[in-house]
Amino acid sequence: MALSIIGIQGLGLTDPGADKEIFWDDSASALALQSAGKILQAQSASATGRTSITATSYTGAGVTDAITCRDASSKVLILINAEFGQDSNNASVTNTYAKFQLTRNHSGISETELAQAGYSLNFPEDSGMDLIFNNVCTFMFLDSPATTNALTYTLNGKVGTSGATLEVTSGGSGEFDKAITLIELGA
Repeated sequence: MALSIIGIQGLGLTDPGADKEIFWDDSASALALQSAGKILQAQSASATGRTSITATSYTGAGVTDAITCRDASSKVLILINAEFGQDSNNASVTNTYAKFQLTRNHSGISETELAQAGYSLNFPEDSGMDLIFNNVCTFMFLDSPATTNALTYTLNGKVGTSGATLEVTSGGSGEFDKAITLIELGA
């Protein structure tokens, strides 16, 4: 199919190396060219309350959101902030740690681990002392899902020591809410 140029925007039109936006009369080509490197959509979700985790295998931490990409070549930037507290519950240990996992679920078909993060507190001289620490779990991850099907991104957590408690928390009135932001970027 032959395409005709409708218009050229930008400065330096006489410079062949200058950046230009070219608009074609073929809507599919125009959409692909116009969306490259741009934010196509952005959304966020937040949650309040506590999610208590005592499992040593990954389980939901109360932070999740879904997005459907407009283009299969798009990328999704995932941003997560979730305040948490980790308590050893007086176990006879010298350290306690919390682990987090970011996953993508593709239309309920498959779950894929994208990234992990770990946080710990170590007190080697005081075994059996109640070890408690607070921190903020953050993720900034750029995903290339290669689909236009629905995608659900989830933060999971687990304790590193049996008997410990991980509490993914949030404050009242929107203060320090657990939050996830999904941004579709044109490829």
